[in-house]
Amino acid sequence: MKRLLAAGLDPVFQIAPVFRLGDRGQYHNVEFTMLEWYRIGDNYQTGMFLLAELVRSLFEMLRVESVGEIGYCTYRDVFESEVGLNPHTTTAQELQSVCNARNVAYPESNGMDSLDDYLDLLFSELVQPTLESVIVYDFPQSQAQLAKVRHDREYAVSERFELFLKGHEIANGYHECRDAVELRRRFYANRERRLADGRPWLPIDSRLLTVMELGFPQCSGTALGIDRLLMVMLDAETIEDVLTFPIETA
Repeated sequence: MKRLLAAGLDPVFQIAPVFRLGDRGQYHNVEFTMLEWYRIGDNYQTGMFLLAELVRSLFEMLRVESVGEIGYCTYRDVFESEVGLNPHTTTAQELQSVCNARNVAYPESNGMDSLDDYLDLLFSELVQPTLESVIVYDFPQSQAQLAKVRHDREYAVSERFELFLKGHEIANGYHECRDAVELRRRFYANRERRLADGRPWLPIDSRLLTVMELGFPQCSGTALGIDRLLMVMLDAETIEDVLTFPIETA
């Protein structure tokens, strides 16, 4: 889709089945449906506003109970509110102490030693359940993935945002990073982490990097999980309640 965007197709979107090996649980199925879109010229503020407008319109069009006004809050604000530490300046040791004090279990012998491991754990256990209708933005720099990094006075943040409805993560968006050198570094670093964790490595997307090297337009992109959005709309308990065939019977 980014290669199509670079070739002049704007805006671009698709609704398609996607797959994640081994993901199965109350909110996960190996195969699920994703709506993904990109628009040239959008920054991440514009991307957040478009996401909120789309979700509100869907609730109105389908005449289901609204989740209310969608708010906006930084990752730091929601994390500090529930955990009591600044996620951009804290340490893995401090976060581990919070886990012990708040009875949040963590695997002591499964590579649980990085800052992001503890940030992800505490966010999912303590923060996410409190997020009723909000877009969280300005994630830690270490969680940029494909997002542009912005350097503020105190610390750097990734221009990334996520939509949460009734404690469910519904969508993930980025102000897209356009630096081929930086993306290549991230791809290789991610591959090394996966190998260290005993997971299969992912191929490097050389065609995307070539597009970036030739010049890629400023844009914002978002991926929205259709199945989870349906869960919220129908007040479903598990993802299989909104699937025709869960993986076990597919």
